[in-house]
Amino acid sequence: MNIEFHYTYIILAISFVLTGHFSNLIIFTSIIIIHELGHYIIAKITNLTPVKIIIYPYGGITKLNHLINVKITRELLVALSGIIFQTIYYIIIVLLYKNNYIREYIFSLFTKYHYSILIFNLLPIHPLDGSKIINLIISIFLPYKICSYINVILSLITLLILITINYYQFNYTTILIIMIIINNLTTYYKDINYMFNKFLLERYLYNIKYKKNKVITKITNMYKEKNHIIKENNQYITEKQFLNAHFKEKI
Repeated sequence: MNIEFHYTYIILAISFVLTGHFSNLIIFTSIIIIHELGHYIIAKITNLTPVKIIIYPYGGITKLNHLINVKITRELLVALSGIIFQTIYYIIIVLLYKNNYIREYIFSLFTKYHYSILIFNLLPIHPLDGSKIINLIISIFLPYKICSYINVILSLITLLILITINYYQFNYTTILIIMIIINNLTTYYKDINYMFNKFLLERYLYNIKYKKNKVITKITNMYKEKNHIIKENNQYITEKQFLNAHFKEKI
């Protein structure tokens, strides 16, 4: 297992140690690692191939190497697993506290960080879990590429609201977190066309079949977990025929 600590986390960790908040750092980091282990373990179980875990000041990211055209339910399970593992971890801490194995001060820190990390991760801001969960759910009903743009718009709106609400409570940690999120979101936006081409290429290279069929009029309206029939000039062609022609033009 490859765990990488981002330089922004290291800056935060140093500031915690220098200000005498070592307990805070240990508790905060342990919650993040348990959360990301949830993603990592379930990804392994569902054959989605985790690559590494990156620890940030606001949480972590488990990088996966898998096809875009995998089942939505599998991706959704991995997205939810961090929250589930974190909650189980907190329940264990509660039981230890009730049996007097943990001091009240330490337990109050656990409670504070557990809920702050949990709530923050559920926000619909890329690359947080809330964003992934919502994106996967709407991809059941909307085309893949449109979902990507909705993800960006929803992330920007939520981030703007978050900045407005916390405007008078800004500190160096908050600014650091916002900068990291904006950087991740910018990269995601720039990669939308690349990821869509990867989405198409997978369907072209592999014999991917689904139970549901969908008639569409343009390539950008392709869905996850659906076979497509493309209507062009009052003629209907299969997805395979369309992609064969599409990628032959690219060669």
